Amino acid sequence: MEGRAPAAGQPLQVHFRDGLLWIAAVPGPLSEFFRPHPSGSFVAPAYLYRRIVDRAAASGVPFQDHASEFSEVNLDRFSEDLDPFDFQSDAIKAWEAAGRRGTVVLPTGAGKSYMTRLLIAALGMQDASCSTLVVVPTRLLMYQWHIQLQRAFGQRIGLVGDDILDVQPVTVTTYTSARMQMSWFGNRWKLMVFDELHRKLSTGPSGNAARFAIAPFRLGLTATPVEKEQAFLSNLVGPVVYRRTTEEMIERDVLSVFRRVIVQCRPTEEEVRSYFEHRRPMDDLWHVAKDGHRVRGSDWFLHERGLRPDAAALAVRSVLRAHRYWESIPSRLLRLREILQKHVRDRILVFVDSRATAYEISRRFLIPAITADIGGDEREVYLRAFSEGRCRALVTARALEEGIDLPQANVAVILAGRRKRKEETIQYVQRRGRILRKCAGKEATVYEISWSIPRDRGGAGT
Repeated sequence: MEGRAPAAGQPLQVHFRDGLLWIAAVPGPLSEFFRPHPSGSFVAPAYLYRRIVDRAAASGVPFQDHASEFSEVNLDRFSEDLDPFDFQSDAIKAWEAAGRRGTVVLPTGAGKSYMTRLLIAALGMQDASCSTLVVVPTRLLMYQWHIQLQRAFGQRIGLVGDDILDVQPVTVTTYTSARMQMSWFGNRWKLMVFDELHRKLSTGPSGNAARFAIAPFRLGLTATPVEKEQAFLSNLVGPVVYRRTTEEMIERDVLSVFRRVIVQCRPTEEEVRSYFEHRRPMDDLWHVAKDGHRVRGSDWFLHERGLRPDAAALAVRSVLRAHRYWESIPSRLLRLREILQKHVRDRILVFVDSRATAYEISRRFLIPAITADIGGDEREVYLRAFSEGRCRALVTARALEEGIDLPQANVAVILAGRRKRKEETIQYVQRRGRILRKCAGKEATVYEISWSIPRDRGGAGT
C-alpha cells in the first residue's frame, strides 16, 4: 500500500475509534498494517496494536500513542493462598516467556481460573496500568468469575452483560457483550483473558471480541482446543504455550478418577411408529419432490421450499416435533429413572440437548432445571441448594457445560443422542469435566445414555 508519509520530524499519532487504529499518514515500515479509509485517513484492526508499536520502535519511527487508555489498578491485596500446583506456575512462566500472548490448555477442574487470578495479581503488582478484561461464554460464568475476583482482590470488580454496564479497571463480561461494546472500550484493557475460547472466537462476528481490542497482553484458556482453528486463534490471542491432559491430571491426583458407563437405549415398536407419525409431513414432502424428479442432492429441500413454502414450513415443524418426542420417549426416561434410583446418595447432573427436554425431565422427576431462560436469582437458589446437599440433582440444557464450579457433583448423566463416532466430542469432554473436580472421598461416574433415531422408511433424510 502506498500512503502519505508523515511530515518530516512529526511523530506518528495513533488514535482508537470504532474498534480500529487511525493514523493520518503511513510511514513505510508500517505500510503492511494499514489500509486507506474513504475519509482520507488510514486504519488497521485494533488487535494489531502491539505489532504496530513494536515495529515503530524497531524501525525508529517517532510515535505518539493516543489510542491506549489503560486504567490504573491496585491489586496489592490478594486474599487467596499462594500455593499453586507446579503445572499452574509452569503455565504462567510459559505464557510470560511467549511474550505474554498465548493459550493455556488445561482440563476442566485443573484450576485455570485460580491460575489466572495469580497471573492477574502478578501483573498488577508489576504494572499499575495493567487493566484487565475477562471474557467468558455465559452469564452464569460471568457471575462466578465476578465473585471469585472480588473475593481474591477485595475490591469492586466491573460487570458488563445481563443488562449491566459497570466498567472498572478489572471487569468481567460475556463474549456476546464484548462483541457489542468492544468498539468503544477496546482501548481500555492491557490484559484480556478469553475463557473457554475454543468455540467462542471464530472468523465471523464472534471474533470481534478480540479484533476490536488493542490489548497487548492476551491469555486464552481452554480444555478442548480445536486444531483446525489454531492458526486463526494464534493470530488473535496467541499460540498454545502450555498443555496438560486429563489423564495427566488424574494420574497426579489433581482430578478425580472416573468410570464411564454406556447405556444402550432400544426404542419400542410403538415409539418408532409414533416418531414417524410426528414427522410424516416431511416424508410426504420428500415423496412429492421425488415423484417430480426434484431430488437431486442434499439441497432438495431448499428448492422445494421455493415451490411449496407452506408445505415446507409444516414439514420443518413436524421434524422439530419428532425430535422433541424422541428426546423424551418413555424407554429413554426409564433408563434415567433407573440411574436416579441407583444413586440416591449422590449429587447428579443430567445433561440434555434442548430446553424442552430439560423441562420435561424437571416435571417428571421433580429436578430443578437450569437453562438460559431462568433468571440469576433462581439459578443461584438452585446451585446453592445443590452445593449444600438440599437438592441432589440438576438437569441442564447446555447452561452448565462450561466452567461452572460444582465439586460436589460426582455423577453425570448425558443423554447423548446419536453416537456417530468413537472419539470424544468437545461437548462430552466439557460435560464430563463438571464431575472431575477433586473432592475428598469422591468417586465419579459418567453415564452416557445413547440411542439411535430410526432409519427413514424411504423418506427424507432431514
